Amino acid sequence: MTEKKYNQAQKDKIDEMLLGIPGVDVSKRFGYPAYTIMGKIFVFIGGNGVAIKLPAERVQALIDGQTKHPFKVAEDVTWREWISIQHPDAEGYEGDLELFEESLEFVASKA
Repeated sequence: MTEKKYNQAQKDKIDEMLLGIPGVDVSKRFGYPAYTIMGKIFVFIGGNGVAIKLPAERVQALIDGQTKHPFKVAEDVTWREWISIQHPDAEGYEGDLELFEESLEFVASKA
């Protein structure tokens, strides 16, 4: 199986931000680093950025076309409860910590 592509600097930054939170684990899912709470994925890293799970209405409110985009898994397939965040450098994700925490709470509430 081919190794999936992701940005190691992004993974290192997200590890630093999330792995100190009680109950958060990281493993590979679908070939990409995935962060889970109670066994459910709330963040994963792949391609050009980081995807986080939030309520669909919240995703729509956050999309700005600059760093926050709809999360497309195929040409015509967008996951409505996921948003893709793409910063030019890994340090940019520090400004999104509240969104990561919001995602964790959203997914934990559904577990």
